[in-house]
Amino acid sequence: MIIDITCPFCQLSKRVPSEKIPDTVKWVTCPRCRQRFEFNKKEAEKTSTVPPPLPRDIPPLEQKEEEKEGPSRGGGPWEDRADHGLWQGFLQTFKQVCFSPETFFKNLTYGGGKKEPLALGVLTGSIGNMLSFFWQSLFLGGLMILGLSFFSTHYVGLIFLLMMLVIPLMVAVGIFVYSGVLHLLLLMVRGGGNGFEATFRVVSYSQVVQVLGVIPFIGGLIGWIWRLIIQVIGLREIHETSYLRVIMAFLIPVFLFIVLFLAFLIPLAFLIFRHPVVGQIWS
Repeated sequence: MIIDITCPFCQLSKRVPSEKIPDTVKWVTCPRCRQRFEFNKKEAEKTSTVPPPLPRDIPPLEQKEEEKEGPSRGGGPWEDRADHGLWQGFLQTFKQVCFSPETFFKNLTYGGGKKEPLALGVLTGSIGNMLSFFWQSLFLGGLMILGLSFFSTHYVGLIFLLMMLVIPLMVAVGIFVYSGVLHLLLLMVRGGGNGFEATFRVVSYSQVVQVLGVIPFIGGLIGWIWRLIIQVIGLREIHETSYLRVIMAFLIPVFLFIVLFLAFLIPLAFLIFRHPVVGQIWS
């Protein structure tokens, strides 16, 4: 008997022989969107029917869908950390995003939800921001000065406590706002075909490089440059577009800034040189 298993989240359907499914299976993980859903083999057998044999020259339905959709996409190690473990899920995700972003985002699903990538983005983004603040404080000598008295020591502790509460919220809001603006720019160049969630997942996962803030003073700058490169590669792969469109989306704000700057600078320079005092000096 052939059992039809359909994912309730992305509607992917698979036909599996009944004898290959253990009787003890209670949960099934969708290979496309990586979502888990309940499964009852006995109930599935009641609703399944034996399909007629297909002609040899006609491929089965599953093969047609795979050929149309290309390679299956998954959630990555972080979203599968129930199998890998928390630490291994984070470590493998960090390695793949930083050193193999093309492969990682090519295989990353763009319909698996925002919760998991947002959690990783907020975690690593908060760590990176707090580390950057710590090194900057040491560089400016603020912690040494404030640490001269008992009151100042408690004051520094209060600052870090507030940072632990405020920074994660700011990082989460920043991810949503940045993803929204970036996706709008991609739509302007017709490079965001797989939806806002795809852009959001790239932005969230790219935050893992912020842990490089552990490197004193230069770690934040290295992380910022590396994160930008990862986002360009990731957006190209997950949206299945070209590098040219992605780079054009990033350059639109730069172009607008230059235009606005020149629109302000040219009239200002004209007014200055028309001033009588300036005109006498110039002449």
